[in-house]
Amino acid sequence: MERIVGRCVLNAIAMCMALLSWAGVPEGVYCKTSLFKPGDAGSKFYRIPALLTAADGSIIAAADKRINCLWDLPNDIDVVCRRSTDMGATWSDAVTIAGEDTTTGYGDPALVRDRRPRKVLSFIMSGASFWQSCAENYQRLMLSVSDDNGQSWSNPRDITPQIYGPACTDTVRSKWLGAFFSSGTALQLADGRIMIVIPTRLTPERGGKISCYAVYSDDGGDTWSVSENPGDYAGDEAKVVELESGDVLMSIRNPKKGQRRFSISHDRGMTWGETYFQPDIIEPACNGDIIRYRHGSRSFLLHSVPFDDKERRNVSVLASFDEGKTWPVRRTLVEGGSSYSSLAVLPDGTIGCFVEEGDFKQGFVLNFIRFSPDWLLAK
Repeated sequence: MERIVGRCVLNAIAMCMALLSWAGVPEGVYCKTSLFKPGDAGSKFYRIPALLTAADGSIIAAADKRINCLWDLPNDIDVVCRRSTDMGATWSDAVTIAGEDTTTGYGDPALVRDRRPRKVLSFIMSGASFWQSCAENYQRLMLSVSDDNGQSWSNPRDITPQIYGPACTDTVRSKWLGAFFSSGTALQLADGRIMIVIPTRLTPERGGKISCYAVYSDDGGDTWSVSENPGDYAGDEAKVVELESGDVLMSIRNPKKGQRRFSISHDRGMTWGETYFQPDIIEPACNGDIIRYRHGSRSFLLHSVPFDDKERRNVSVLASFDEGKTWPVRRTLVEGGSSYSSLAVLPDGTIGCFVEEGDFKQGFVLNFIRFSPDWLLAK
């Protein structure tokens, strides 16, 4: 029986690979470019990659410029970005999205493209640290907008009161202790809804566990709503992707390490089903990314994560051809120490990954890696 099942899996993989003819997509591509490294522009450290393909085909790579300290807020952190208009071959100088000429910390960028008015949204954190956030000094959820594909950005707007904290009109969420945006890639559904996941610290009665709620906007980011229940009551940073059925899949960092945690919403993120484990994806309690590869008639899911159940190393990219039920293809993108990553499909059908290479002892180099689907699927 096991042999039959094994043959079926191999046949399924072979069928998927045969269907994926890459006419018009560059073949055999794998190249790497360093975008941010310790010491650049007078900053000791850089972290937290976010990647996006803008409406004009340019690539935006955003990150934390951690001036004096490698650790998170409330340290002196700016959010910066660089752009490429030639598939990552060359890059612009860095532009500051938030934090310039101030010691106020801004960090943890997440990017999404709003297709309707052709603008880019950058979700940003500010204020207190997540674990010290409280009613007297809480972590703030900010939003900056670019109308020119990442060349310039609006001043960050505080949307915290719409989501949680003392100024929130919702009697439950007004008592939440802290919340932050999951950095990297946010999502726009086919119908235009913009969605991102916020890991939250709920009331003390919840024991301080992190719960993963979806936050969404149906008017391009002006107003925001929060899901009725979390995708996970014991998760961490999480990402969402829309399935072909219209359901939304949430991939959740496992704080205990091991198998990735998943949850599904059947109503566009307003409610979530029970969390379940995905045995094909293991991770060392680390942020990853999940997106849909769509180019021409081809469509499947991609996931990036350090593929190790103990240490942050060996960031890999996995592919699913059955809407996230199984992940039969995996290829290591970075050998050795590596951590957060963000994925984007590029205009020519190749794939970009913006990834942290290194560790907390030596600091991280943030590299842009471009690879072709045939490179990923090659055995």
